[in-house]
Amino acid sequence: MIHELFKFTMYAGIVSGFSFLIYTSLSPLRNDKSIFYLNLFVLFFTLNNLQITLTEYNYINLNYFEHKLLIPFYALIIPAFYTFVIHYLKAEKEIKSFVIISGVLFFNEILIRLVFATQFYNDTNNYIVAKYAQIEEIVNLCYTIFLFLKVVYIFLNQSKLYKEIATYDNMKWFKKFLLYGFGIILLWVVAIVFNINEVISPNIPIYYPLRLSSTFLIFWIAYYGFFQYSLLTERIELRKEIANDKSPNEVIFNANSNSTFQLIQNCILENKLYFDPDLCVETVALKTDISNKKLSVIILEATNYSFSDYINSLRVEKAKKYLIQKKYSNYTIVAIGLECGFNSKTTFYNAFNKFVKMSPTQYKQKNT
Repeated sequence: MIHELFKFTMYAGIVSGFSFLIYTSLSPLRNDKSIFYLNLFVLFFTLNNLQITLTEYNYINLNYFEHKLLIPFYALIIPAFYTFVIHYLKAEKEIKSFVIISGVLFFNEILIRLVFATQFYNDTNNYIVAKYAQIEEIVNLCYTIFLFLKVVYIFLNQSKLYKEIATYDNMKWFKKFLLYGFGIILLWVVAIVFNINEVISPNIPIYYPLRLSSTFLIFWIAYYGFFQYSLLTERIELRKEIANDKSPNEVIFNANSNSTFQLIQNCILENKLYFDPDLCVETVALKTDISNKKLSVIILEATNYSFSDYINSLRVEKAKKYLIQKKYSNYTIVAIGLECGFNSKTTFYNAFNKFVKMSPTQYKQKNT
């Protein structure tokens, strides 16, 4: 059962990998450096899965030397992801890339294979080849751990380098990757330690948990990496458009008899406070010199909305404008919602349905 599950997962990983690469190669972002390195990340993992599947299930016949020293694609997986991360965070000018070092390591391992082939290629059982394969795996594990810790350090201790990016992406998906990635590296360490004395014939099934979990994680992170980056680039461009938008603010609520409400509303609209997803009643109260409680009461009496509903109504109204304008037609609905002040897709859709009685998608289709 476990054997068949492993086999199915490997097939699924290969198909998913090549499908992802085809999809991203057709994307407008295909020439972006971040997507380039994300694609390399997926490509190296897919090629590694492919050769493991072909050899372990005897789709191609390999001799002992070839089976022990497969092409070390796995040595390039984390380096490619590390490079994707520093480009995603727009920190490539401040943080050293290890592309050259990773390339040298990979080609040295290929060169060693060529040298060994002249001596041991026809051997049916060779301790030197097996021991080298074990040492090489340990070296690649250590390099992977080094780059993984570098990623953790960049993310946890160098937030000033990607302060601007943090305003577009809360990086929750990336935090999950760091947690799961630690677990996968631990599985790899366990597999190596378990086989440390099994040089000639290591126990392959001990690698199954590592391969299964890494397959799921890598394509999960590839999916999120690509679509989060697409969303990031759209939000950056959209925010520039919004900042340059000189059209007058829409007055959603008129309460001529309540000059204090007009003061509050003017403050919110003129300063575009509703674009801030973290806007709270305390912020507006400080700007208008009105107590929190009194401000909430004034808004409720003038609009019949609570403070949060009132702010969301302003955000929805702005989103309606951008959803139907031709110049914004290529932006995703989620990007528009987030740039109009909502902190997630769910809150945007819920608020839009509440105030417009239809989804943003339905509204866009109906009015364009």
